[in-house]
Amino acid sequence: MIAVEDEVFAQANEAQFGTFDTAKSAALKIKRQRKRTNSRSHSSEGDNDPVSPMSDDFPKLKLDRSFTRDRRSRTGSRGLPKKGGGGGKGTWGKVGDELNSSAVKDDQDPNFDATDMGSGIKLGAYIPALDGVEIEKNLKPLFTEYFENSELDECITAIIKFNIGPENIGDVLTLCVSMALEMNPSKRELCSRLIADMYGRVIEPQYMEDAFVALLKQIPDLELDNPSAADDIGRFLARAIADDCLPPAFLKRLASHDLHKKSQAAVLHASALLTLKFAMSKISNIWGVEGMEKQTTKFYTNKVWFILKEYLKSSELEEVKTSLRELDIPHFHHEVVYETIVLAMEQRVSEFEKYAQRMIDLLQFLGKTFIISKSQFETGFKRVVEDLDDLTFDIPNAVSLFSQFCDMCVAQSFMSDETYEMLHPNRGRKRFVSEGDGGKIKTTI
Repeated sequence: MIAVEDEVFAQANEAQFGTFDTAKSAALKIKRQRKRTNSRSHSSEGDNDPVSPMSDDFPKLKLDRSFTRDRRSRTGSRGLPKKGGGGGKGTWGKVGDELNSSAVKDDQDPNFDATDMGSGIKLGAYIPALDGVEIEKNLKPLFTEYFENSELDECITAIIKFNIGPENIGDVLTLCVSMALEMNPSKRELCSRLIADMYGRVIEPQYMEDAFVALLKQIPDLELDNPSAADDIGRFLARAIADDCLPPAFLKRLASHDLHKKSQAAVLHASALLTLKFAMSKISNIWGVEGMEKQTTKFYTNKVWFILKEYLKSSELEEVKTSLRELDIPHFHHEVVYETIVLAMEQRVSEFEKYAQRMIDLLQFLGKTFIISKSQFETGFKRVVEDLDDLTFDIPNAVSLFSQFCDMCVAQSFMSDETYEMLHPNRGRKRFVSEGDGGKIKTTI
């Protein structure tokens, strides 16, 4: 009977106030369970009236909602902050993270940018094209270094870094050739190799003919400093055709250009070279220094020996200077000093002073004209000191003759006293003059 009343009471309240919330439903359930227990009890208290669920005596339940505000770690350890201190999920992150963010792929996203989706647009530094003045300013040091160290790939790599337009490509060729014209044949050979290597890398094939046309037009100006510029540029032109940098028909097409008479002379010279028998093999050695990188020390030693032998006959100082410059071996000039002293000692003892004086005059001249440096002089003298023991097999008086040569150098202020003390042979060497000779050098060998 009591259960029926509770249900009727609940339906009446639901119709009037709506469905109870969780707390009220729990209270009604507890009340029904308590009344069922009382109905089964045999005590007199079970007959009391039921307590209204809305009365003040009804027990109110309190739910513990503190767990919704508990942000402490359940593992007991704090750990490291997420994202290096930039916050976790739903946060903005560290300052600067927006620069490293990946591209948004959803085209409906407000942050979507079509340029991030591989549109092919690439940003880079713009290098302006060099004009004629800037080409000479930037490339002249490169060519100078190339002529000194012969590093072809290094020179080409450095030139490629510059932005040289097709309209100024002729200035590059003109600058390189004009510098080579003022140097010896070995440098011109290096220039021809550079032209062949620039083909297709620095100078595009379709612009190579234009570059040579620009070079030919500069011949009248180049002849002011180099009278043989027309013939030399004709050799460069023939060499470029032999190296397949230019087609042979290019010489015929030059007839359509309005060239100066001197430029036409260069074209005729190139045509004559190409019509020779075995022209290609001869043009490959047109500067006379083919395979110069394979030339050994013995080759240069023989060259120096022939130059000095010719000097002993003619006494032409300028000829020796010109020959050494054409040989272009500044790093090997100590061999000139060495051979000069040895050649003087190889002469008859009776003529030693005459030839020694002639050789000292040559060394002084080469020093004053800056052909041979001080370090090369010292190296040459040191080599003689180190080889005295071996030289005595061919020159028995080598020690005494070398000492006399050094004394003559000191007397003529060609050698300082400090250098003399450093280079003078040791006193403990074997004497090749007997004690009874009074220290005089024998006049016969």
